[in-house]
Amino acid sequence: MRKQISCSGCSVVGMAFLSGLAACASSPGQVGAKDSGRPDSTASLTDAGCMKGAPDDTYVLIDDMETTTHGPIEFDTGIAAPLSPGYWYNSGASYFSDAGADTSNPPQRSFVFSALPTPTSTLNCKASAHAARQTCVLNGLYDTCGVGLEFAQVPVGDAGAPTASNPSASDAGDAGPSIPMVTVPFDISRYKAITFWGMTTTPDPTAGSMRVKVQFPDTDTDPRGEICNGGGGNTSKCYDSYAAYLNFTTSWQEFTVLLDAGNGGVPPAGGIAIDKDWGYQQAQWIPTQVYGINWQAQRNIDPGAGPPLMTDIWVDDVYFVE
Repeated sequence: MRKQISCSGCSVVGMAFLSGLAACASSPGQVGAKDSGRPDSTASLTDAGCMKGAPDDTYVLIDDMETTTHGPIEFDTGIAAPLSPGYWYNSGASYFSDAGADTSNPPQRSFVFSALPTPTSTLNCKASAHAARQTCVLNGLYDTCGVGLEFAQVPVGDAGAPTASNPSASDAGDAGPSIPMVTVPFDISRYKAITFWGMTTTPDPTAGSMRVKVQFPDTDTDPRGEICNGGGGNTSKCYDSYAAYLNFTTSWQEFTVLLDAGNGGVPPAGGIAIDKDWGYQQAQWIPTQVYGINWQAQRNIDPGAGPPLMTDIWVDDVYFVE
């Protein structure tokens, strides 16, 4: 659903990338360092309050985590029968060995929103009491801990028979009895960016932050699209979705990620790209065929080279920007 937002006296997030689109924050936007040639999103600190102003309807709420336990998401623009809004989920934490098994909270496949220890405010001083949170203990090399949402789903019969790479799901969330559903690609091409709030309680002690990948699985990079895996069961080249890297700190920050992959594989500052070191390198950014958004942290050292990695991802109030 569309939310009318008013904001003035606020810093501009995204700098020149989103000229004329203002989001409430208490300090000027920051731009972080690059990682493997891919830019960070922009970020603004929000812990000192903000000021309301004139209405601005360029922000379209995806979800604020206040009305259900894990979905469906509140966004419904362009979602009509047989489509219905998607749900939140968690992912990763799947390493098992003598060195110790990964753990996650909430447990995998049992995701629910978390109450904030201290209520905060987001866009235009909007009060927030709940957020999407996922904590993990990661032991294996390249193990991940993630939380995400999917835009749209249909009953299994309307999507065709499930395949090995496109299985059905069954989740009615808070709405009633489970109905077998399958997530389908959704068109987000009308939007310029997403904006959300993020933080962590487990920053790297040296950097003072935790690296989080925000990615947008689409039909080229997700095995459900049957492109990265050639329609078979080998998914080794999948999941290298178009993404941006962010630095979560122990303070709530507002982040803006441009839904722009640029030209020739070179995104603009604040945009998205695939990783050039692995995955399906022929993948194109297809904004008309996107499954959802995923926030993910990763362990990048061998199990014997250090202690388990503690990860704690908090995500609040997610918006599209038109």
